[in-house]
Amino acid sequence: MPKGIYLIFTECTDPSREEEFNRWYSRTHLPDLSAAQGWVRSRRFVNLRPNDGPSAYLAAYEFDSPDIEASIADQRSIARETVTQGRHIDCLRAVRLSAFQEIDPRAHPPLERLDYPRVREAPPGQR
Repeated sequence: MPKGIYLIFTECTDPSREEEFNRWYSRTHLPDLSAAQGWVRSRRFVNLRPNDGPSAYLAAYEFDSPDIEASIADQRSIARETVTQGRHIDCLRAVRLSAFQEIDPRAHPPLERLDYPRVREAPPGQR
């Protein structure tokens, strides 16, 4: 069965509510979204270098489903429902959403030869 991951880069739009935002996301939002079809697990990450990335936070949702896109659509539907139920915080901004399907390494046979050009070490001062 295909496996996939849905990545959502997020921001808290009100710095004074950062603690509330993180408590809501981890203790309310992730459990709500775990009802999506094919859901396996969710994890959150904080950006250690916020100036180098698209956002302060990343949520990763893993699915094991015959139709990853349908699982993501189900999750988004659940998220919309939580808004109408008053369970969705008002200081969340989604910056970027990306969906990926796992590549099965068995689908690609090993290369018969590896004879790529050798990389020379860069001169001092250019490393």
